[in-house]
Amino acid sequence: MLKYLILGIVILAVIFLVMRAFGRRPKDVGGGDKPKMIAPDGGAVAAEIEGQELDIDPKVLDEVRRLSAGGQKIEAIKLLREATGLGLADAKGIVDSLDRIRPK
Repeated sequence: MLKYLILGIVILAVIFLVMRAFGRRPKDVGGGDKPKMIAPDGGAVAAEIEGQELDIDPKVLDEVRRLSAGGQKIEAIKLLREATGLGLADAKGIVDSLDRIRPK
C-alpha cells in the first residue's frame, strides 16, 4: 500500500514539473513593439519603427503634440499618417508615446 502511495506522489510530481516546464506562456496583447522615439537631432525628430528610422519634421510633430494635448488624438494620428506615410498602428503608437514624453 505504501508503495502505491509513493508511486502516486512521484507521478504527480513529474506531471507538475512537466506542466510548469511546458505550460502556457502569457500572450502579449500589447499589439507588438511600440515605436521608439529618438531624441531630436539637428531639427528633425527620428522614430524607430520595425527597425527602420523615420525622420519627422519638427513642425509636424509640434502640431501633432498640440492636437493630442487638446484632446484631438484622432486628428493628430491622421496628420502624422499623412506627413509620414505610416500605418494606423504605428502612428497611434507614436502619438501615444508623445503623450507620455512631454517636452521640457
